[in-house]
Amino acid sequence: MTISQAQISTAADNLAAAPAAQPRLKVLVIDDALDLRVYVRALLRKWGFEAVLASNGAEGLERLRAGDIRLVICDWMMDGMSGPEVCAAIRREDFSHYVYVMLLTGRTEDTDLVYGLDAGADDFVGKPFDAQVLRARLQVGVRILGLEERLAEQNRRLKQSHDALDRAYGQIQNDLAAAARIQRESLPVSDASIAPLRAGWLFLPAAKISGDSFHFFPVSADEIGFYHLDVAGHGIPAALLSASLSRSLVPHASAAGSVAGSGTYLDPAALLAALNAELCNPDGEVTSYATVIYGVLDPHTGAGRIALAGHPQPLLLRADGSVELLPKGGLPVGMFDSAAYDAERFHLAPGERLITYSDGITDCFDIDGNAFNLDHLCRLLAANRAQSSADLAELLRETVLGWRGDAELEDDVSLLIIERPSAAE
Repeated sequence: MTISQAQISTAADNLAAAPAAQPRLKVLVIDDALDLRVYVRALLRKWGFEAVLASNGAEGLERLRAGDIRLVICDWMMDGMSGPEVCAAIRREDFSHYVYVMLLTGRTEDTDLVYGLDAGADDFVGKPFDAQVLRARLQVGVRILGLEERLAEQNRRLKQSHDALDRAYGQIQNDLAAAARIQRESLPVSDASIAPLRAGWLFLPAAKISGDSFHFFPVSADEIGFYHLDVAGHGIPAALLSASLSRSLVPHASAAGSVAGSGTYLDPAALLAALNAELCNPDGEVTSYATVIYGVLDPHTGAGRIALAGHPQPLLLRADGSVELLPKGGLPVGMFDSAAYDAERFHLAPGERLITYSDGITDCFDIDGNAFNLDHLCRLLAANRAQSSADLAELLRETVLGWRGDAELEDDVSLLIIERPSAAE
């Protein structure tokens, strides 16, 4: 395409009317014809662009590598690299931004256009071209680059948000792991405090932290106390309430070594009533509740008293392998301030055990929807009564997890075994 001096002069005369674009978008013009480069530069300046010129493809690539040029006008037919070859070379470069390329060409065959698009061209302007058509095509490129910029900004913000969420999630996981460690530290680590009784236990949270809790402890010179609780729900709210209730269920030793408030802790029914009154909402709305077992036991005589608040019935594993269920108790604590609780007496002969557990065991389902029900639990305990309480708890852990298979636990699983050893031991 040959550009007349009159066309160049006319374009130059109109430069004064060009809007002052800040910042001005750089446009690279690659053409081996000097007159066309000068003409297009004049038009670009008039339209508010900054023109960068190159006389061949190799020079154009150097200009692109050296600056922040995002829009290219390139002739198809040139000495050295052709326009499509320049497009292909641009697409092979690892620019940090997208480069929009328009080819100037007199070719109109579909096969030529497909070839140019396949090489990496974004648009075509036919030669000889009308200045307003070129301007309109440039505006299309500008809009597309603007969309690309906005998309890049949105991606940047999304990445920032994602990174922030990742950090927050990591912090939450760290906090949960710390809470889980603290919760496990509140569980028994040894049964030495209740000698000559022995104990075994199982604790499998459905999540990192659990609403289940249990423990045993001296409440007087002659008796030990024990509790097992299961807060409704899962996760942090259940674990926080579980920790709070656990503190209420354990007496605190005074500096002199005596147990503060031991009278209350010797009366299981009164303790559950007090706990229920503490947890009930004054407005009568049930916001949270828990099932609880609390009992006391004389290690030397095996005589005990126990009260239930909605918790699964404790089991007595007798020396002959039979399993007895203790009577059902009252409503869970935290539901009704008028709930009443009664204490039941029980007795452990030498070689017998008291077993308390959460419903996460009996409501554990296998892949076919079959529950690991109370019958399964009783049969397992009876068949393995010769094992120690600790080994029995471990066997139950393996059995329940095997029953569940690869699926995650749906509910917290916990179990406490208190054993009065036989006289021969």
